[in-house]
Amino acid sequence: MKSNSFLNDNKYINKETLPYYANTNEEHLVLPVKGIVLEFPGLGGGSCLGGNMERESYSTPWAKRFGKKGIISAYLFPGPWSWGNKGAVRMADAVVSAVMEKYKQDFDIPVAVCGGSMGGVGALIYAADSRYNLCAVAAACPCVDVAGNISEVPEFARTYISAAAVYDTELKDALMKFSPMHRTDDMQKTSYFICSDGEDEVFPEGECDSFVEKLKSYGHRVEYHKQPGLHHGEFLTEVRERLHLSLENAILKSFEKQYNGHKTLSENIS
Repeated sequence: MKSNSFLNDNKYINKETLPYYANTNEEHLVLPVKGIVLEFPGLGGGSCLGGNMERESYSTPWAKRFGKKGIISAYLFPGPWSWGNKGAVRMADAVVSAVMEKYKQDFDIPVAVCGGSMGGVGALIYAADSRYNLCAVAAACPCVDVAGNISEVPEFARTYISAAAVYDTELKDALMKFSPMHRTDDMQKTSYFICSDGEDEVFPEGECDSFVEKLKSYGHRVEYHKQPGLHHGEFLTEVRERLHLSLENAILKSFEKQYNGHKTLSENIS
């Protein structure tokens, strides 16, 4: 059981207050709801995947496409320096709970998660610490070694320390809590999509290579795309498309499986 599995934050984060904690694509949503795709923000609140922390409808082309397929996109507001720490994970879990409360089903709605850069860290750590079972995880150009990167990119140090300060432990130990390279053995057995940038000046591609190999060594299913010549946060068109399709396909496959299972169970009971 996850440490936050017994917490009920519904008093503050619920179906009425949801817009204060996440931008969603609900204005484009075609019912029934078949799944939720959470997106963690990048450093400062923006995202290379298209989201931002200004309160508004999430209406990127992919968010609109997801909506037409019954998939809710939720761009989270956990704070611009959160780095996927325990506060960010707790808020994300509460957002999922609020969505499930709003669109009640007779079975759990499938959940997937994504993010780029700092958001990629959030997505990967969410796979380790969320109380929900995830059907897919996608991370673009993520920082995989927070503990190591703090000295490599000095201008990020204050943001890492801000995220680490929520833990009641030595900072060097707290940094490990949201460092994907150090949490691999805690990550859920699900599908992972990861892409790196060949000329990434912030988080070197070689670190991502090592992380992917470690993920695979733990038996995780990983689809990995290297993007030669690209800088941090950039995408090849086909890789960007594949990232979103991996989430979409996982959600729809998981929904169909759960729906058919529930239907069979209901028929057997009746």
